[in-house]
Amino acid sequence: MKLSGMFLATVIVVVSFVYAVNVQPIVIGEMGIAPYDVEVFGSYEEFIEFLRNTQNNKGTDHYYQCGGKGAVILMNLDSTALPRSKSASAESSWGTEVDYSETNIQVEGVDEPDVVKTDGTYLYIVSDGKLFIIKAYPPEDAKVLSEISMKDDIYISNIFINNDHLIAFGKSNRYPIDYEESENNWYGWGRISTTIVNIYDVSDRENPELVKDVEFDGNYFDSRMIGDWVYIIATEYTRNIYYLDEGNETINIPEITIDDVTKKIPADHIYFANTSDTLNTMTYVITINVDDGEVNQKSFILGRSQDMFVSKDNIFLTYTHHQYRRVQPLLGTSYEENNMHTIIHKISINEGEVAHIAQGNVPGQILNQFSMDEYDGYFRIATTISGYSNNVDTSTNNMFVLNSVLEIVGRLEGVAPGESIYSVRFMGQKAYMVTFRHIDPLFVIDLKDPTNPKILGKLKIPGYSDYLHPIDENHLIGIGKEVDASVDADKIHTEGAVYYTAIQGVKISIFDVSDVGNPIELHKVVIGDRGTESPATSDHKAFLFDKEKELLVIPLLVAELKEGQDKSERGDYVFQGSYVYDLSVKNGINLRGRVTHIDDLEEYSKSGYYFRSSSAISRSLYIGNVLYTISNNMIKMNNLEDLSEINSVELV
Repeated sequence: MKLSGMFLATVIVVVSFVYAVNVQPIVIGEMGIAPYDVEVFGSYEEFIEFLRNTQNNKGTDHYYQCGGKGAVILMNLDSTALPRSKSASAESSWGTEVDYSETNIQVEGVDEPDVVKTDGTYLYIVSDGKLFIIKAYPPEDAKVLSEISMKDDIYISNIFINNDHLIAFGKSNRYPIDYEESENNWYGWGRISTTIVNIYDVSDRENPELVKDVEFDGNYFDSRMIGDWVYIIATEYTRNIYYLDEGNETINIPEITIDDVTKKIPADHIYFANTSDTLNTMTYVITINVDDGEVNQKSFILGRSQDMFVSKDNIFLTYTHHQYRRVQPLLGTSYEENNMHTIIHKISINEGEVAHIAQGNVPGQILNQFSMDEYDGYFRIATTISGYSNNVDTSTNNMFVLNSVLEIVGRLEGVAPGESIYSVRFMGQKAYMVTFRHIDPLFVIDLKDPTNPKILGKLKIPGYSDYLHPIDENHLIGIGKEVDASVDADKIHTEGAVYYTAIQGVKISIFDVSDVGNPIELHKVVIGDRGTESPATSDHKAFLFDKEKELLVIPLLVAELKEGQDKSERGDYVFQGSYVYDLSVKNGINLRGRVTHIDDLEEYSKSGYYFRSSSAISRSLYIGNVLYTISNNMIKMNNLEDLSEINSVELV
């Protein structure tokens, strides 16, 4: 492996653990802030004693709390760096620049990893855990140039491309004890999950070269890339550090390996906080500069990671804190929910420097990363407080605004009682929130005054939207499901809800919110019958939209009913592939055509209830006037104007 220069990596590890002690429920302050003091361990012995004492405190107390003290590990390592990459260009073979689509991301300038990336000339595709580099443009000359596999056939999960550097992520394990002889190996004890980051020099696309191999403890969670800096987050249970079983102790100090050089986390870089709101999980953060290797780490974070929002300036890590009151009925023991909050940690980022800024919390739990946003120094977050009592859904929804130190300064609570949030989209001084129980209310929320969020208007229509995407400041695309409330209405068990069979085909809508007090559904189309699905409803990276081209492309698995079937039944699968639409505010949503990679129609009839096919299209993109659709088996190239097929390349 060829190496040059100097490489510096920084790892932060957050340690927290579950314990059951005789404590009262956490009192959430009116401002939603949770201060804490940080101390440092002087030795490994102090660190292990800390874990040992915590584990020994487990018992059968009145309250069970998902929480514990937290520890943070900060580490700087020196090694060799990457060669400086050359500037990439989106020029075609004959020197003409072409436009191309990029990964659909939440925040401009904050790239998200995906299984497909392009630079306008080449495609980088993860298929069945391997990475393929394809000469993509011009399409007539498309071909596979090279194939990359991680060591030991480790499965590649997703990637970034940064000029002539390709960053690949994978998961592996290390075995500090004899795993086969461990009595508890079926629980996973004795096996430590690790995250692998491989960086390749792909200046010669036919001969990519591994220039950096990093492996560190923790299960890969997510990552972001801002400029040349990659921020990677992984999590690990503290039982992998210290485990006590019938008096036998297992101790594994966290490690990081860079280019076959392994170092343990220094004890004097382990910090712990006297806080009681974190779970039994460690959170690792590593920052890598893919160009020159420079890394600067100043501080630390706390808590585990369930969801993440990243702006250009800050990382917000969140998780749901459940607190239960233990009750003992006549038969057995049960837990009754007592409290639910979302814990938020704010970490500033600046050219690889990371600093923990604040910890806060808000009532309820979030849906996904789109439930969060940062704007003009304020953090906005939408939550649902779930509840069910006496055959009635008592859930409520909220919008909170927090200041730079995560104090709640504005709140809108009790929105849409009996419903839950299905999608959220923040757009500057406004937010759009979809809730669902019986019909689809689209709420327009004014956030101009951070201290006084308020509902400006709402639209109630059949169905719901799982994902909202802006067209411009006054129009949104919604993709979700159509709902026919008349289907099996006599089977409803919860007041005001619909029976699950009422959920029908995939619905695409254009919402006009120019009159904020009276939003309207301007256009809509419904595809297929019950059983029709689209990955774009749950994975925004499967959603391709270009306003200038008036282009919308989404993958769809279409199910259709046969003549005489009832709408409550699932349809038979009849198509999988990309639906290509002409979409504009003026002209609506019009099908341009469809592209599929499946030639054998028997694949649909053989699939049964769950359709699985390596020829199922999962992503689409364009380069110039060419549409590229990608499945595990193939890349197909079609003319964007008439969708005539140009070429195809098999991935083998």
